[in-house]
Amino acid sequence: MRNLVECRPENVQKRFPNSLAPLMNGKALIQVARENHGMIMAVNMRCKLPVAGIIKASMATQAPVMYEIAKSELTYTEFDPFSFAAFIVAENERLGNTEVPFAIHADHLTVKNPDQIEEVRELISKQLEAGFTSFAIDASHMENEQNLAATLDLARPIIEAGLCLEVELGEIGAKSGSAEGFTRPDEAEWFIGELVKGGVHPDLLAINNGSIHGTYFGTAQEGIQLDLTKEIWEAIQPWKVDIAQHGITGTSLEKITSFIDYGIRKGNVGTFWQNITFGLAMNQNGNAITTENKEYIKRPYRGIPDELWEEMWDWAIQTGNTGGNIKKANKAFAPQLNALPMLYKDRIASHAYEEAVKLFEATHSIGLGPKVVEYLTTS
Repeated sequence: MRNLVECRPENVQKRFPNSLAPLMNGKALIQVARENHGMIMAVNMRCKLPVAGIIKASMATQAPVMYEIAKSELTYTEFDPFSFAAFIVAENERLGNTEVPFAIHADHLTVKNPDQIEEVRELISKQLEAGFTSFAIDASHMENEQNLAATLDLARPIIEAGLCLEVELGEIGAKSGSAEGFTRPDEAEWFIGELVKGGVHPDLLAINNGSIHGTYFGTAQEGIQLDLTKEIWEAIQPWKVDIAQHGITGTSLEKITSFIDYGIRKGNVGTFWQNITFGLAMNQNGNAITTENKEYIKRPYRGIPDELWEEMWDWAIQTGNTGGNIKKANKAFAPQLNALPMLYKDRIASHAYEEAVKLFEATHSIGLGPKVVEYLTTS
């Protein structure tokens, strides 16, 4: 049996040679979730404040986590690939996590046109060097043939490194009935089949099945189509590829649990953690409660101080970053967020802890950590 630290991918051992943090290949997490009828929670935190609570919850429940950051988030958070990976590893070390495996995932490596391929290729190279252990290539904005060509091209170094790969077909959030409507099972079968023929065997497929990124404003409601998801999953089972579900914020815990029965093996939770940090009012599904003008309601007993929130909201109005674009405040106010008194840091971390435990319970990922360790050390 191998030592767990020795099981870290080569790029991780090179970047963090003296670390005992169990940063592992995302493939292992997904495979163990598949074998044990569970799902891995992937978190986009956007700032540093909720991370301690999520790590503590992971340690307490022995639930593996994927910490992820999207290409777009690199533009409106304080992180670059190197500082993000370093922070996640350092926080796990600080809190004493040497046993519960986690992965660092490059979310939405978006290619909207062929001219962006080289930019994304360079970003993947940096993320590999930084110690990322899972990658999501998203060329879904382009026509299917262009998507296939870009994905085949960009996936090469990830496949060569043996790391976890997610691909995307059908732009998430695009409306049904349009040229960019819901992903179809026959499209998915073609897409995965052609990737495998080209030497690229992904672990996960992200699809447009009715979810959106961010907050559901006004009368909009969560509308993830699980029957369609199951049909897509069944169509790609010849290659044992599972589904990655994006846009979970605003979804009930009961429905999240049901995801597992429809082939969903990884679930992305992002805006929810921002709501916790900012102390925003939420409904029972974690969606921010807003006014008709898309204004948020701040809870004085949650998250950051009211005074800081008021300053952030004034900034949002002045800069045109209201509504969903309040996310851009994460970078603009990073120094103030990081300098908050422990009272506020602790209550954000405590809230994140409680909500993470609920999500680990809903995803049936509690206790999967030791199974990942066994998978890694005995294979």
